Order: sequence, then C-alpha cells, then structure tokens
Amino acid sequence: MARPRYRSTGWTLALALALAILPSAQAQEAPKGAAEPGAAPAPASAPGVGRASIVSLVSKANPMLWALALCSVVAVGYTLERMVALRRNRVIPRDFVNRFLERLGTGKLDRDRATELCRSNDSPTGRVFGHVVRYWGQPASTIRIALDHDAAREVADLKRNVRVLNGTATLAPLLGLLGTVIGMIQSFDAIGGRAGGSKSEALAQGISMALVSTAIGLAVAVASVAAYYYLLNRVDILVRDMDDHARSVIDQVSAEAIRPVDRRVDHPRIESRSQHSHPI
Repeated sequence: MARPRYRSTGWTLALALALAILPSAQAQEAPKGAAEPGAAPAPASAPGVGRASIVSLVSKANPMLWALALCSVVAVGYTLERMVALRRNRVIPRDFVNRFLERLGTGKLDRDRATELCRSNDSPTGRVFGHVVRYWGQPASTIRIALDHDAAREVADLKRNVRVLNGTATLAPLLGLLGTVIGMIQSFDAIGGRAGGSKSEALAQGISMALVSTAIGLAVAVASVAAYYYLLNRVDILVRDMDDHARSVIDQVSAEAIRPVDRRVDHPRIESRSQHSHPI
C-alpha cells in the first residue's frame, strides 16, 4: 500500500515563509533617499534596539541571526505541516471506521473484501486495519504480536517530522549564545581605537545589540518546545485511539471469533467409554 509522503511538505512551508520574510527585511534595511533642499534636518534619534537596528544587525554585524531566522522558519513550517497532517479525521476517518466495523460485525466482509476496503482508504487507520486483516483467522495473541511490529512503522511516520521541532528547540539557544559571543567580540574590537566618553556608549550599544541574538534564540526554543510537546501529545492520543479500534477488529477476525470451541464434542466419547467399561 502506498504511503503519503510528508517529508517535503515541511520544507515547502519553511521555504514559503522565508520568501515572505526576506522582502520585508530588505525593505527595512534599504537606505532612505536624500532630504529635499531646504528641508529641516531630521532630529537625531536616541540610540536603542528597534526593528531597524535588528535588521541592520542581521545584515551587517551578526551572521548568527541568519541561522536563527532559518530555525524559526523551519519550526513554524513543520509545526503547520504536522498540525495539518495530524488532524483526527485524516488519521482516523470516522466514516471509514464506522462502516468497516459495522460491516465486519454483521458478517458482510470476508478476508478479500476487507483487504480491498482497507486498500481503498489511504490513512494510517486503514493501513493498521489492513495489517490486522492480513492475519485473518490467526489466534488473537498472534495477531496482537504481529500488529505491534507492523504498526510501529505507522507510529514512526506520525512522529517523524515532530522530531524536527526538538532539534530547533535544542539548536536555537546555542546559536543565540554563539551570536552573542560573536557580537560582543565585534563590539570590543570596534571600540578598541576609540577615545573619550564614546567608548562606554559604543560598548553598551554593542552589547545590547549582541544580546538580541540570545533573546531570539530563547524565543525560538520556547516556541519549538511548546509545539513539540503539543504535537507529541496529539500523536499519543491518536495512537491510543487507533489501538482501541484495532483491538475491536482483532476480536472479530481472530480464530477464537471465527471458530469457537464447542466443548460438547467430548460428551459422546465419554458416554461410549462408560458403556464399554460397564456392559449391561
């Protein structure tokens, strides 16, 4: 059975977000035109860290902020992709599950028809039901052991892209700290040749701008951790529900349900023995 490919979707969303962010960043760092003749000079603004200074820091001073921007775009892209892929109706289609269990319970499905119905539904639940139907007529314990091995692939597919968020949560603070160290080194190098009171002002401004990378790294890490545990909890809930439905199917296709044991077959044998042992 063909499986849906979700690996490239997260990268597609991340690339789309990056292309949407870059034009706005370039517009912010574009130099303003010269003042018109006779116009009053614009008042000097107080030094600080704003959006313009952050864009300037990204483009000129601190290269680590580009890596942090990439981490944030990847985290947002994969979060959106997993939220779409882990919708309940996509993983456990209600109509398919109800129709399959109803027809199986009323005896309208045999092994071939059940297999064809599972193949027609391209969902994790449909593939899990297909694994169960493949062992039609086997003992329930055997089916459960085989299902634990076969369904592990489906669980891994549900969790695959969630691990990317764990990676961004771990990498973003380290990149932020590295960016801060690089920014502070550049600040000390820049004020090395200055004299007078401008040294302290340049050092304070350089350190404040360097710390922006740490703040951005922590913000990306916090958002990634929150999204990671939210999606991991959603996967656990969906896996538990799929397991409950799979157990219902096992109870109806196992050997115990198809060929129940009739213990009365031993009574005539016991009676004949008694008659043979004590003839009248």
